[in-house]
Amino acid sequence: MSYKIKLLSIAHTDLQKAKKWYQEKSGTLAEEFKAEVNKEIDYIGEYPEHYERKYKELRQSLVTRFPYAIFYLVEEEQKRIIVFGVLHTSRNPEIVRKRIKK
Repeated sequence: MSYKIKLLSIAHTDLQKAKKWYQEKSGTLAEEFKAEVNKEIDYIGEYPEHYERKYKELRQSLVTRFPYAIFYLVEEEQKRIIVFGVLHTSRNPEIVRKRIKK
């Protein structure tokens, strides 16, 4: 059973910034980035428990071909995934952990 996916507005902002960066390099690359992120989010929706917990209930999934990680929580009772961030892997994951505390 597929879970409902909810991206927080800050996660949308993360994605927009990343896509803009890739767009400046190549329009094709930006579209490929978007496709890989969407593919990974779809996979998370189907198999939310696949990735191990990294911080309390927060899980991390790596995007294929691109150095980005998707940080999310699984709300089992509501059958919902909440995406807290999509960050470059060189960035400190503490950024996303702080978002949970808000």
